[in-house]
Amino acid sequence: MTVSYLGLQSSHYLSLFKKKFFSSSVKINPNYSKRLWEYIPASQRILTIFLAYQFKNLYDSIIWSDGPEFIAHHILAGSAAWGGMYPGVGSVYGIFFMGVSEISTTVLVILANFDDDLGVKGLAEAFPGLRVASAVGFVVAFIGCRIVAWPWVSWFLLKDIKNALANGDDKKAKERKVWLVGIGFILGSLTLLQFLWLGQIFVMGKQEIDKMLS
Repeated sequence: MTVSYLGLQSSHYLSLFKKKFFSSSVKINPNYSKRLWEYIPASQRILTIFLAYQFKNLYDSIIWSDGPEFIAHHILAGSAAWGGMYPGVGSVYGIFFMGVSEISTTVLVILANFDDDLGVKGLAEAFPGLRVASAVGFVVAFIGCRIVAWPWVSWFLLKDIKNALANGDDKKAKERKVWLVGIGFILGSLTLLQFLWLGQIFVMGKQEIDKMLS
């Protein structure tokens, strides 16, 4: 919840990507330097909190046997957050990936309260309408943040990484080559994971609808 709030608070840094999404006439500066190397204090704060959150999530996933995909997610996401801070790669992109996109996680946390085993027992029975509204809100937020916006922003980050690696005169790109390649790999892996989770959401959603109709 904290990182999503901070992400929205700093979303003005992402205004160009948003404008480009709604209008093909908007031009993105091909010079990647500012997007990849600029230090943004607001992003640094988001990445710090996000990294701490991933440590906590990793511990919980191991203790509660959440599954290998969740453990992999926390390790990869935490590594990307560290690389975003030190040595510093794509600070502006961190505002979206570790901030704004976590809006869907915020809604999921609210929804989890209606689970009798993991949340508050009896809450779903007492407030069935709120549970349904939270579930619908989560699906909408997940699709908007992780299935629509995520690949869109990923495209620009991957283009910037590709251009930086191809620029033999960029000293910072040479120094941070391992992190550029690593973050590109992590981004691709996490993007695939979003679509895997989308499939799981639809399966679980169908099961819930079947229960309601039976």
